[in-house]
Amino acid sequence: MTLRVFVSVGTDHHPFGRLIDWIDLWVAEQPDVELVVQHGFSPASATGENHAMMTGEQLQAHYARADVVVAQVGPGTISDANRAGILPIVVPRDPSLGEVVDAHQFAFGDFMAARGRCTIVTTEADLRAALDRAASDAGANRFAGDPSGSDAASAVAALVAEIVSAPRRRLAWRRVSDMIRRPAPGSGHGSAS
Repeated sequence: MTLRVFVSVGTDHHPFGRLIDWIDLWVAEQPDVELVVQHGFSPASATGENHAMMTGEQLQAHYARADVVVAQVGPGTISDANRAGILPIVVPRDPSLGEVVDAHQFAFGDFMAARGRCTIVTTEADLRAALDRAASDAGANRFAGDPSGSDAASAVAALVAEIVSAPRRRLAWRRVSDMIRRPAPGSGHGSAS
């Protein structure tokens, strides 16, 4: 059976060739993968069907057809993939590599992964392992939560409300990151009191 993989790096003007390189290396070793890549301002895939940009409707159609979605960390991507019944594998862009201006994708990816909305990977080895799991287990990348995205929206809304209602003092990225990394209520993460 052909495994349909859809990769999206979004529309950020910073290149994210690292993700496309990792995907190409994995696909080159697979016997039966259909790869479609939305590469934005990054170099095109050497192994897949390439699209620089896509409309929202085109993205939705590819999410719906895909067995696996791999993407940068983005709220829209995660929510859209969830609505299509997919638990996306997300790779945060790294500011130290010039892929984005700050480390927000790491914190947000962890935040959404803790709520069961995505699988976050940060290394090529972890991406390969996640893709191998998806290739061997058809249910590995199925999203089992509320596909409407309302619970994800509620989680993000709660985070924003907490930030906005915090005492007026300088809002440091570390403080926001700490808020994001807190386990979700009822997730079983963290210590019991």
